[in-house]
Formats: sequence, C-alpha cells, structure tokens
Amino acid sequence: MSQEKAAQIVVIGASEHNLKNVSLKIPRDTLTVFTGVSGSGKSSLAFDTIFKEGQRRFVESLSAYARQFLGQSDKPKVEHIEGLSPTISVDQKTVNRNPRSTVGTITEIYDHYRLLFARLGKPHCPECGTRITSQTPEQITDYAYVDALNEQCLILAPMVRERKGEYRKELEEWAAEGYVRARIDGEVRRLDEEIRLARYEKHTIELVLDRLTITPKEKSRFTEGIEKALILGNGLAILNYAKKSTEPDVENQLEQSQQKDHLFSQLMACPSCQIALPEMEPRLFSFNAPQGACPTCNGIGHTSTFTEEKLCDPELSISEGSINCFSEKGNLLYTKIDQRHVTSLLKNFEINEKTLWKNLSVKQRQLILYGNTKMKLGVSNIFRFPGQFLKKLEKQQWAGFIPILQFVYRFVKGPLEKFQHTAVCPDCAGMRLNKMALAVTLHGHNINSLSGESIESSVSFFENLNLTETEKKIGRDIFREIRDRLNFLNDVGVGYLTLERSAATLSGGEGQRIRLASQLGSGLQGVLYVLDEPSIGLHQSDNKKLIRTLRKLRDRGNTVLVVEHDEETIVSADHLVDIGPVAGQDGGHITAQGSLKNIIEVPESITGQFLSGEEKISIPETRRLPSRKTITGANLNNLNNINCDIPLGIFVAVAGVSGSGKSSLIDGILNKALICHLNPNSKEVPGPHKKLSGLENVDRVIKINQAPIGRTPRSNPATYTKVLDPIRDLFSMMPEAKARGYKKGRFSFNVKGGRCEDCQGAGLKTIEMQFLSDVQIPCDTCRGRRFNTETLQIFYKNRTIHDVLEMTVKEAENFFSALPKISLILQSLLEVGLGYVKLGQPSTTLSGGEAQRVKLASELRKTATGNTFYILDEPTTGLHFKDIRLLLACLNRLVDQGNTVLVIEHNLDVLKVADHLIELGPGGGKYGGELVCVGTPEELSAQETLTGKFLKTVLEKGAREKRSFKVPKCQSFKDSELQNLKNTKSEEVEENTAHFESLKESTNHSRDIIIKGASKNNLRNIDVRIPNNKMTVITGVSGSGKTSLAFDTIFAEGQARYLESLSTYARRFLGRMDKAPVDSIDGLSPAIAINQKATGRNPRSTVATTTEIYDYLRLLFARIGKAHCPTTGKPLIGYSPTRAAAYCVEHYSGQRLELLAPLYLPGSWKILMLDHPKHLPNVIDSLEQEGFVRIYINGKAIRLDEWQEKSAKLKLSKNTSVDLGIDRLHIDAEEQKRLAEAIENAFQRGHGLLKICLTDQDGKTEFLSETPANVESDMKLSFFQQEELSPRMFSFNSHVGACPTCDGLGEFQRVHDPLCEDCGGQRLKAEYRAVTINDKNISQFCQLTIPEARREIESWALSGNQRTVAEQALGEILTRLKFLENVGLDYLTLDQKSSTLSGGEAQRIRLASQIGSGLVGVMYILDEPTIGLHPRDTDRLIRTLKQLRDRGNSVILVEHDLDTIRQADHLIDMGPGAGHHGGNVSACGSPLEISAKNETLTAQYLSGKKMIPIPENCRPMNPEHLLSIFGAAANNLKNLDLSFPLGTFTVVTGVSGSGKSSLVVDVLQRVLEKELNGKKVKPGVHKKVSGIDQLESVMVINQEAIGRTPRSNPATYSKVLEPIRDLFASMPEAKQRGFAKRRFSFNAKEGRCPTCDGQGFHLIEMHFLSDVWVKCDQCKGRRYNRETLSVKYKGYTIADVLEMEISKAVEVFVAQPRIKRILKTMEEVGLGYMKLGQAGNTLSGGEAQRLKLSAELARRSRGSTLYIFDEPTTGLHIDDVARLLKVLHRLVDEGHSVLVIEHNLEVIKTADWLIDLGPEGGDKGGQIVFEGTPEKCIQHPVSYTGKFLESCFQDPARTTA
Repeated sequence: MSQEKAAQIVVIGASEHNLKNVSLKIPRDTLTVFTGVSGSGKSSLAFDTIFKEGQRRFVESLSAYARQFLGQSDKPKVEHIEGLSPTISVDQKTVNRNPRSTVGTITEIYDHYRLLFARLGKPHCPECGTRITSQTPEQITDYAYVDALNEQCLILAPMVRERKGEYRKELEEWAAEGYVRARIDGEVRRLDEEIRLARYEKHTIELVLDRLTITPKEKSRFTEGIEKALILGNGLAILNYAKKSTEPDVENQLEQSQQKDHLFSQLMACPSCQIALPEMEPRLFSFNAPQGACPTCNGIGHTSTFTEEKLCDPELSISEGSINCFSEKGNLLYTKIDQRHVTSLLKNFEINEKTLWKNLSVKQRQLILYGNTKMKLGVSNIFRFPGQFLKKLEKQQWAGFIPILQFVYRFVKGPLEKFQHTAVCPDCAGMRLNKMALAVTLHGHNINSLSGESIESSVSFFENLNLTETEKKIGRDIFREIRDRLNFLNDVGVGYLTLERSAATLSGGEGQRIRLASQLGSGLQGVLYVLDEPSIGLHQSDNKKLIRTLRKLRDRGNTVLVVEHDEETIVSADHLVDIGPVAGQDGGHITAQGSLKNIIEVPESITGQFLSGEEKISIPETRRLPSRKTITGANLNNLNNINCDIPLGIFVAVAGVSGSGKSSLIDGILNKALICHLNPNSKEVPGPHKKLSGLENVDRVIKINQAPIGRTPRSNPATYTKVLDPIRDLFSMMPEAKARGYKKGRFSFNVKGGRCEDCQGAGLKTIEMQFLSDVQIPCDTCRGRRFNTETLQIFYKNRTIHDVLEMTVKEAENFFSALPKISLILQSLLEVGLGYVKLGQPSTTLSGGEAQRVKLASELRKTATGNTFYILDEPTTGLHFKDIRLLLACLNRLVDQGNTVLVIEHNLDVLKVADHLIELGPGGGKYGGELVCVGTPEELSAQETLTGKFLKTVLEKGAREKRSFKVPKCQSFKDSELQNLKNTKSEEVEENTAHFESLKESTNHSRDIIIKGASKNNLRNIDVRIPNNKMTVITGVSGSGKTSLAFDTIFAEGQARYLESLSTYARRFLGRMDKAPVDSIDGLSPAIAINQKATGRNPRSTVATTTEIYDYLRLLFARIGKAHCPTTGKPLIGYSPTRAAAYCVEHYSGQRLELLAPLYLPGSWKILMLDHPKHLPNVIDSLEQEGFVRIYINGKAIRLDEWQEKSAKLKLSKNTSVDLGIDRLHIDAEEQKRLAEAIENAFQRGHGLLKICLTDQDGKTEFLSETPANVESDMKLSFFQQEELSPRMFSFNSHVGACPTCDGLGEFQRVHDPLCEDCGGQRLKAEYRAVTINDKNISQFCQLTIPEARREIESWALSGNQRTVAEQALGEILTRLKFLENVGLDYLTLDQKSSTLSGGEAQRIRLASQIGSGLVGVMYILDEPTIGLHPRDTDRLIRTLKQLRDRGNSVILVEHDLDTIRQADHLIDMGPGAGHHGGNVSACGSPLEISAKNETLTAQYLSGKKMIPIPENCRPMNPEHLLSIFGAAANNLKNLDLSFPLGTFTVVTGVSGSGKSSLVVDVLQRVLEKELNGKKVKPGVHKKVSGIDQLESVMVINQEAIGRTPRSNPATYSKVLEPIRDLFASMPEAKQRGFAKRRFSFNAKEGRCPTCDGQGFHLIEMHFLSDVWVKCDQCKGRRYNRETLSVKYKGYTIADVLEMEISKAVEVFVAQPRIKRILKTMEEVGLGYMKLGQAGNTLSGGEAQRLKLSAELARRSRGSTLYIFDEPTTGLHIDDVARLLKVLHRLVDEGHSVLVIEHNLEVIKTADWLIDLGPEGGDKGGQIVFEGTPEKCIQHPVSYTGKFLESCFQDPARTTA
C-alpha cells in the first residue's frame, strides 16, 4: 500500500444489517462524524463494520491462549477494508449499578492506590496505634548500640505472657538446659532456687539469656544473644537497659532493675497487643476481597436489617394484618408458615390478636419478631414441613419472624428488601475495609481518607509529596500512573468527584467523560477511536470540553470516528459522512460526504437541510399555562434540601449541567413517589424529601425509554402494538380457514400448527460460524416465509399472512383502511414517523429511537384520561433532527390530551419548545444540587443562567423565523430515487479530491516516539526519539540493552496501553502485562511483537494449524462438507417430516404405502425403542392405549387387540424385526399434510427412523432417516450420523475427532511402518474422513502444497446457499495462502509438521500473518528477524518489512545484520559496551550519518574501517580423518552421502528449509550423542555413520540461559567460585572463627544475610506495573552477613570479589593459578567486562554462549572433541562474531573439530570446509549443492551462497589476515 493510500481508510462493500454494499473513503488522523436519521445504518458502518474489523485484526495478533477469552470477534460483512488501525470503542455503556463499583474502581486508580499502600504504606496496630515493623537481629543490635552504648543490659526471651499456671515442669526443663536466671513477674530469680507460683493467677516469665555491658568489643556476643532470644521467644526479644551506678552491688542492682524495658519483634506484629499484620498485598486494601473487606458489612459499607418499623403497621392489630410480610394467601412470604402458626403463637403466649400493634408490650413485640429461643432454621422447616414449628410452639418455643426472614433473604433478596432498614455499618463506619487495612497509612492518610478526597485535592496531594529515595524507587511507576490518571480526570471536568463515590450515583455525562479520560490517559497514537454519540447526557458547556478532548485525541495522531447528531459536534468535524436518505430497509446508502459545505449542497441530505436552515424545529407561538405539584426538602445524592414546583398539564423540561442532580430529583424522588402513591405495594423507595403535594392529580405514571421492545427476533412492531391480534382474527374468519377448522393460533409463527417446523417459524436458518459472523440462509422448506404450505393457502385480498408481515406500516395502513380496529393502530405508528418499518421486522434490528417511537405510538392510541404523567430521560438520545421533530410532535399530542410530559434533557431544540423549564446546578457533584432558575425558555434566557446563555442564541435565531409549529410530512423517496442513490452515492469511492488533500495537509498529527528515563535492566535512564512510520534498527554489542529498550520498554508499554482498553474480564486472562520502568513514553502506538519464538516441537502442530488455515477448513467441512458412509461411501441423507412427505409424493405418487416405525432392527447399532424383541410385551398395552392398531413381526401384521392370542406362537429372538404400524394411505399431493403428520409420528416412535412399505409391490421397503444416514437392507452396512457436524469433529487435537488408535497423531514412534494402520496417517476418525468437499476430505486437502490448495479452492463449484455460508471462511483461507506464497513458502504442504520447519520458515509464517492483518498505525517490533535466513531470504524479508512501513506503520528491529542495518531509515546504536558498561545510546541517526562519524563499533564496521579478515590459508582436509554419513533421509533430505572433515572448521549452509538442521542436528548430532554420550535419543533416518571412533566426545553449545534464577552467575557456572571460597576459608580470620568453605556461599544460611536470603535485593512485586528490585537495607546489597564480611583476601571481602569485573579479578588472583586459569579464559572470550556475580538470567544469549565456551576452554584436554553450533551468531554484534570466531579457530588449533550451521557470510568466509545444501527449501531442497572451500563455492553456478559470498572476496582489504 502506498503512503497516499495509508492516509485514508478505504471501505469496500459493507453490507452489515441494512447497509447497501457501501463503499467509501475516510481520511485518517481526522475527526470524522457519521450522521443521518435514526436507523439509517450509522452504527452498522462505524461499529459493526469498521470497529469490529479493526479490533478483530489486532486481537488476532495476540496469543491463541489470550484470544479465547476475548469473546467471539465476528468478522463483519464487508468485502475489504484498507488502512485500518487497531480500534478502541468508547460507546454508550450505561453507568455501572453494582454497589461495589466506585469512581476509583472504574478508573482503576483505586487499584493503583491498593498497590501503593501495599508497597509503601506504614502499618500500625489497629488497637494501640503503635507502628509495626519487622526487625532483624542486626537491626536490633544497631538500635541498642545507638540508644544504650556503654550501658548495662539484660537480654530476655519472653516465654510466658500473662497466663495462669504453676509452670513447675517448664522451670525445671530450662534449668536442665543450662539457663541460670529468669525474670518472673518483674523479679529476676535464680532457677536453682525453689520457685512456687500461684496456679490460678496470671504470670509473666522471661528467661535471662545474657547480662553484659553494651560495648563495641561485645557486639558479636550481643548479636548472638539477640538471635537466641528471638528463637526462644517466638520472634520476640526484650532488652532491659540499666543505668550505671556507683553503688558497690552493681550486679544485684542490675538484676532487680525494672526500668527501660524495650520490646523488639522479628514478626510483622504489634509487640504489645500481639496483633499480627496479614501479608501486605493489594487485596488487603480491597473491599471486594475477603482479606480486606469489613466482615460485618462484607465491604458494602452499610448493613440492611429487618426492622419493626418496616415490618409492622402500628395502627393495625395482628388480626387486621399489622405484620406486613404476609402474602394475600396468608403465608409468610416465600414460606409455608401461615395463619395456623400465628394463631398458635398468640394462643400459646396469651397475646390478644385484636390489640393494636402499638399497644402490645415491648416484651410481646420482641417475642413475636425475634422469638424466645434459638432454633435451627433450614429448608426443611421453613419451605417444606412447617409443622415442626407448631410442635415447638406447643412447648412455648418460637424462632421469631425476623430470624426466619433473614434465612429466607439468603434465597430471595429483591422482594424482601422493602422490609429492611439500611444503615451505615457500625464497625467500619461506611469505610468498607477492616481495621487492619485502615491502620496502614501513607503520609498521614489511610486508603479510605485518601479516596475520600476530591480528584482536584488528590492531584494537589500527589504533587506535593516529599518522598524518600526508597519510596521514589519503589513508587516511581505507581505515582506516575496515579498522577496521570488524576490529571486526565481533572482535565475532562470531573475534578469535583471523589474516588469513593459510588458509580451508581454518576450521571450519564460523568460516566462518559470518565471513560474518555481513561483513553486520553493511554497516550496512544495511530489508533482508530470509534465513539457512539459522546455528547449524550452532556450540557452544552460540557460539550465544548468534549469537543476539545476529541480534538486532543486527533492531534495525537489518531483517527476519531464519531456517530453523532449534535449540531456543534457536526460543525466541529474535519470530515462528515451522512447516511440515509431514510431509516430501515430503504436506508443504508451514503447520501453525502465531505466538508460541511459538501453536505449542505446535496439536496437528498436531510442533515444538510437542517444544517442550512431549510428544515427546522420551530418555536411554539404560545406557552401552555400550568397547575402545580410541589416537592419540598429534596436531599437525594447531591440535592441540597431544595423545594421545587413541577407544573401539571404542560410540557416540562428539566435541564442543568451533568451531575447537577436532575436524575436524582426526577427519577430518584418524583417517579418513585408517584409509583408508591399509585401502587402502595410497590417496593420502590423514593429518595429523602420532606413532602410531595399534588399527587392526587395524577392517575398514571409512565416512563418511556429507548430499551428494546423485545429481546428476540420473534418480537416485532406488529406483536408489540398488538395489531397482529386483529389481523390473525381476520385471517381465521376467512371461509377457507373456517372450512379447514383453522383458529387464530394457526396464523402465529411462534406456535406449532401453522408455522414451518423446519425453521420453527424463523424463516431463516442460522449457520453458526464460530469465529466468523454467523450466516443466515433462507429455510429450504418454506423459502423464508415462516409458515407451512397449508397456512399460506389462506388469503385476504390475495395476500397471505406472510405477505402482510412483509408490508411496511404505510402499505399496511392502506391495505387495512376499511378495518378501523387495525388501521387505527397503524395510523398511530404512521404518525410517529415509522411508515417505513415492516410489520414483521425483528425488534432486535430497531434503533433506540425507533423503539421509543413504537412505545409512544402505543400510548397515543390509548384512550386519554388527561391525568397521565409521562417521564422521559434524555429521549433525544440517538435521534436525528428530523426524528426529534417527530418526537416533539408526539409529546405535544400527549400534552394536548391533558397529560403532563416531563423530560430530562440537554438538547436545545427540546428545551426551546418546552412550556416550562427547571434548571438545576450551578455545577456538578458537590457544586450542584441547587435550584438555579424556573420559568419559560424566554425567562431562563433573560436570567442568563448557564443553560439560559445557550438558549438565548437559539431563541434569537428562532425569533427571526416564522412562528409555526407545523410538522412537515415525512419525506418519501421513490424507488427510482433510491436506485439512483444506490448507483451513484454508494459506489462513489472517488470523493472531492481537493477536500481530501487539504485534510491531509491540515491533519498530519503523527508524532515521533519520545522515550524519557528508560531504566529497564541495564538501561541508564536514557532518553530516545524514534521517528514514527519509519523502519528503525536498534543495534549494539551483545548485552548492551537493545532488547531491554525495544521489547521490555517500548513493546511492553505499547501493548499494555492498548490492552487496557479491552474489557476487565478479558484482561484477566491475557497474562500479566507489566508496565515498563520509564518516566514517560509519548507517541506510542499499539504494539505487536514478532520475536524469536522457537519452532513448536508439538507433534500435533502443522503449517495449517499454525496459520489458522486449518481452523477455517474445519469450519468449512462442518458447514458445507458432504457426509458419506465410511463403510459404503454413499452420501448420508436426512429428512424433515415435510421433506420426507415431499419425497414420498415425488417417488410414490398414486401408490399405496404403509408407514412403519421400527422398534427393533436386527444387526443395527442404532438405539430404538426396544433393546431386544423379548421386551415387546411390556409396551403392547401402552401402544394400544395411544391408539395404535398394528404391530409387524418380521413383516407380518398382528393386531394389538389380538396380541394375547397370537403372541404364544411367536419366538422373539435377536433376529426378529419389530415395526409399529403408523398409517396406511394412498399417496396424493392433497394428502401431503396428513402424510407429513404421520411421518412425524413415525420419526418420534422410531427414534428418527421411518420404514416405508409398498403394499402394491409385495412388501418392498425403504428407510428414511430424520438425521443424516445411509440405511441399507443389511443393517451392518448402515451408518447413522449421531449429531450435527461441528468443527471439533475435524480436529485431531480433540477426542471428538481424533483417531482413537493413534490419538490423532497419525503415526507411532517406531522405526518400521510408523503410520497408524487405522487412519493411514490422516489422524481423524473414519466417519469424519468420509466428509468431503469436491471429493477430497480435510486430510487429503492438507496434503496439497500452498499453490495446489489455492487452485483446489478456486475449482470448487458451490450452490448459492453453500457460497453464502462459505464466503467468509474461503476469503480468510485464500488470503492466508496468498501471503504464504508471497513470503516464499509455496513449497510447503499444509500438513507439514511445525517441528520440521526451519527457524526462517517459522519466522516468515508469523510475519505473513501480520502482513495479512492489513493494519495501519501499528508499531511492529521484531527481534532479529534475519536469524535463520539465508542472505537470499533476507532480501525478501527486507522488502516485506518495507511493505509494512509503507502502509503507515512504525517498524522497529533489533538487528545486527549489516545489510539490514544499511536499509534502515533510522539507526540507534546502543553501548558503548555490554552489561553495566552498556545501556546508553552511543549514536543515533541514519546509517549513513552514523558510519560517517565513525565513533562507535557499529559505525566502524559499516564504514569498513573494521572488518573480519579472511584466513590466508584454509586448513587442509585429511581424507583419513572423516566423519561420514550414508543414506541420510530425515525430513526432506534426499538420501545423502557426505563426509565432514575432522580437525577443521566446517560450515553447513543453504537457503531456509534446505535441510541443514535435519542433517546436522536430527542425524549426525543425535547419532553421536547416542554413541558417545549414551543419550537416549532417536536419530533421523539414515543408513550408517562412520568415523565415530576418531572422536572422544561431542559437545553441543547453544545460547540457552546458564540459569533461570538470579542466584546463578558466571562465578558459579564456570566453577571459579569453588576455589575462591576455598581460599577465603583458608584465611587466618576464618580459621580463628571456625568458618568453613560453606560460610562463603550466599546460598547457605550460615553466611548469607538473613533479611534478603543472600540475594542482596528485595523483589517488590508490583502486579500490573513493572516489578522493582530494592537494595537490602541490612546488607546494603552485599548478600552476606556482617561476620562473613569480616574475612578478607588482599583487602577484599567475598562480596567485593563477586562485584569485581573479570579483568580486575585476573589481577587480584594472579598468584592463584587454579583461579587465574578459569578467569583468564573468560577474559579471552571477550567477557572481561562482566562481573563475577552478575545474575545469570540477565545475560544475553551471546554472553551465555561465550560463557559456555570459556568453560569448555578452561577444562583440561580430554581428547578430540566435535563441537556443534546451530547458528551461534544469533544475537551477536559483528564485533562479538569476530571474538567468537577467534575462540572457534582456537578450538580447532587445539586439535578439536568445529561444525557450524550458519547463514552469516562473515562466518562462512572464514570456514576451512563448506557444505551448501539446497538448491531450494522444502521438497525442492535436501540435496548437496556444493562441498569444498568458500573460494571455490563462488564459482558454483547453482549455489545461492556462492553468489552472495562473492562480494566478501572482491574487496582486497578483506583478504588480509
């Protein structure tokens, strides 16, 4: 795709819902508004087509595991979309009504708060408030030495604390263990004296462990004493400091002193109260988790209890029903406890049933409600056997009504809530959390008090925090996220909200802005945002903020598509698309598009007519005069005790900014109060208010909303308005219907009788396509007409019932004009502008506005009472100007009938026509809730309130227009006009070119990616700029930080931000997406990684499954595959009763048939009524009672009433056939209905099998099956399909489809004849192998190569229905096949196993899938894509990457290949060195600029200043020292015979897939490992290998990590730490202290730091943020305890040695030969910069490889070894390759052999011997192209390697050694 095309989104052939094959172009990086009348197809285009496809394509790039949790992402009905970016929708999601949901939880700020408090909060004791800390022995020692240096001290271990007992045995044991003294109840006593303690008094006993003066000399002794005390005291120790004294008896004074006790705890517990703190995890601060929630209210913050006030009416007696919770039947709600129990209760406790409740004594009321005994309540005695209560009552035992209701409430919540009183939780005071969570503070706040601050205040709090260095390090990412999110919320105008505010109390506008703020906060660019009417619920003042927000999104480089009717938003758009011209089936065309001027100029555009003023909504000439209703003291939510008059009998509108309290006043108080007044039994509870007067003037209250009129396609306007009832009555009165006895029910498609049973009245069959859009095809039997043939033979005016349902309302009104009962209903639909809607149109396809008008039509046709109160909350939602005009006409008609209409609305067109306005405000939240102004629109505009200012402009404009309120007739479009539109507008893809060009110039908002403060792994807080939409290469020496920047920072952040836009549910399963440790990243796009994922070794994985082609094939074979009998090969056929009847009429017309239901068939495995004929007598009676007459035994008829007489002579065996006679009839077309009914009965009795017996042809029989089957006369050959075909049946990974013999593998692990004998390698069960398309089953199809598969699909001849079903899946398969061909994989077969693919092939398959997605605006990050690629394939790869870039994507590569680097647009060179010497940006710019500066290693190689020299001479090949392979035939190898010269440096090369790994790894390596190392492996197919006796060993060296944990490091891996520890253990200080070698291991308890367990750092898990490593406070990162670090060698401790670079260590240990030899080898392989203690899991692949090599080189020689390397240059910089080659040649010089699989020309050119395989990949490879020296390879005509190698030998400078 060119850059020009990437600047626009091109949609071709969109036909979702009512879209008429729409094609259009949308400029990218603009604010585009879709508008048009309601139901015209705006959402179908924006959401159901563009959004769905964009998100589907991005989600496909995620892992298969993740995708299964993201919901079924259907592919929309569209031919093609180009230029799509990943899409994010901000739709009209309603506010969450979950009581647990708050502003903090929906914005995820509370999640970050929880993490913040868990990691940085300071815990305190919830009882005494003491700060709780955990202290190590060293920390306690340090504290004491600061606090009490040179003071005398007792070290005490608390053994008993305030417990009763004599403790005689314990005291004796302590004395026996050698302890001398104990402090008992504050007095120090010797344990050898007699101690008697009072048994029943509490005692405190502490052992005295040591008595000493705290001096520096005693520090070790003091620490050991503390350690002992903590062990004995279970984590507690007491230090008793005594002041120095001049008195002579110092010792005695010390023992008796009770001053200055200091209690220390090693546990996270209060030492005084002994309250242990639970683990400080985020869930401790969650009121939705049991760990954090208040146990009393379960985290809700309030409790609901049954109370006397709610349950009882004080003015009634019990006999009059004072207890309200009884039903009309007299039982306690939902229980079997009834009046008998009440009577018994009153009788047994002598309570008068006539006494008023208020006059009963308190004791009596308590008894009735709470009972006098605790009874076990359960399902049995409450719901089933209430007599148990009567027996208890006789014994004067009663459980109480409230305990019983509390039990019932566990099962039935809703209806019982009205009897409960809700109060703030007494334990947590509404704070929702338990005491432990609330006792953790952060800078003076606990989490609840911080959540209680407004967003504005919270912004200030976090900006002014003074943090310690540790807090800054741990909290850096958390604080950044919190500040960003708070600022964005503040920016969109909801700064007044608090985070603890319940989400249920938010207005629609507030909810919308919160969701929009979260998208702003992601900071993404290149994204396509699709918004559904974001102005809904927003006041005009808020609307300006919204438009600013949308523009800000656009200016970041995003495309913003908005479905909108708001005039201000439309005018603010860069580009407009008007869809119409009308709604429903006649809509779905592009009426106009372009600028505002373009829209106005198109006469067909209704939007243009309203925008130009040609059409308008007029202001009424007069306002109606009101009567009054008053609300006094309204206090719900943020209402501030307001008094408000609401007039009756007129059109009233309530206005005000979002969150001002409109819904609280009208919905929360007025609506609920009216409902309660009109229905006293209602459970609705009005919000708090003092009184409401004038209720007596209302007799009905109706709330009209936009909820669907039905949830299923069976509901439609005809059923909702009940017009279908008189229509059905009419059809049932037709003479033909009467003659046939058809009742009204016959003409309903929802019940049996008249409907088509094949589709059950739906008219369509839905074919489930799983991950594609479901396909609907017309029912074959009724052809979409929903009714059966007989019903459709009844006509009224030559129209059937189906024809009537297909009529539009307008057509139907003309058709039924003579029938007032029908036409009146249809007229009401016509009057509300729904003349275009079909009577039978499924209600699920109606828009919100259309559903609203259907409801209004139902109201308008009702007889007016004049006292109805209509409430509409934002009724203009989703309505176009034209629809609003129609709506206002309907509402005014209701008012003209004397009713009251009250609307909550922001739309100025509605407000200006209202009779009376009520404005609330002045602000939102705590700044709202006041009555600002009331009166007519003119009065409000005169007051210049916030709403009045906007109204004033509208009224002044209206004053200039003619004052009229006439509703123009609905504009109709003739068929010819619609056809003209279809031919011109919908097919018009070339729009106003000038408009597009100007937009391109003005809206180029894409920004560069700017990274600040990246510090992942070894990155040094770097700042980087990466140009957008360019190909950028990040290079540098191995371990310099390339992957840390590209993947761990840029990719991690880009994908995390996009995934945050997905549902919370989906994100739970996507793995933990860590945020990157970075200060900020600006200009990010959604990121997709294509990394070096190893080829799957799963034997089940194939090319088809990896590319998902097999998934689509499974779907195709399940939906359009032709099933056959696996035994006979005949097709399987199934019949419905109707189709079976038609078959009989077609084949047996005029003949006499007997229809039988088989009850038992000999030899058949089909399950029938009888499992053996001998059971027939058991069912004879029931069959006779059901009216059946005959049974057939082996074809002979026996009457059922004669069974008793004839059965004695019968022998019923397994060979006896038993059939039930259903009917005998002469076949005639007129008898088809009777025939179908008889067949249906036969299928029912015969378990889906019908036996037809031709009485005219000597009993000839034929079987028909309801399910697909092949029924033969020989039942053993018959086959019945058990269930409908599904994709799982064609999966060899599912037990449903897999061959049971080989478990779906197709073969066995055996040398001879590995193919499965059952499935022949096809992997599936026989019945699924018998399903074919075009005579091939799915396994045979997969045996084709890519081009063959494409041609096969193109040759398929499909029927119309098959083509409809298969269209989407075929498109997906062909697209994938095409891209596989494009990346050069046309030689692969679809069933080739993934485990046999080369690395290059696997890489290109993944890349092909990304090119296939066609996304734009994405950031692709690739990890060394040239790995495994031959130079020939690298050229192809670079072309592919440039194709991605030219589409409008940013492509970032981590790469070392010089040719790829030279092709980059931008180069970032990391370095200057590796490890801690790297992590900086050494240079950045274009490759030419960097090579010209010549400052970095990369630059020097690019410019040619440095290069890898070619050896002067190749080592000669010795014919006597060869390793020879004969008959190598593994995978694609063509029976090769070849030799590898020993004692040389040999390279095996060839194009990707040519067979290199098959030869070296699968054959040679495995043979050698088996023979020399005794390894149990199975070598690839070969005849023999000779020359093995010349080798002592084989060594395979790869790049796998040397360890998976931070404890593994170069010192441990190379085993140099062993002699170093020996050395330290031999030091005099170590010998003196008795330290053994083990003491100097950080993995052993003796020497390591106990706080960090020898790690030196603490890992702070940050959940959804990047984990943080913090240096241990105790050992300061040195890993060892203080005593161990006192031992030194040459002034260095063991910790200092581990921190040394290897080069420095060589100098330090120069006098230690054993140590020096190992260190020197590591230095020689280029690892001198590395620290000895560097964590093994932080080493790059190249570093790990060189470390392994050094370990080999350091070993003593053990004979001739063959070293095998598989692509050792992976991840290596060109300079690292030079080092590696030196080491490899050194190995050869020492007498070893080196064999390398490699594509890198720098390695190939230095080889002694070269083996080139090919000439191509796959089946066209596996041959030897060349054997010999690299120089000779250049001259070979067929070798691709030779062609590319030629350039290396042309430059004379390169040939110098």
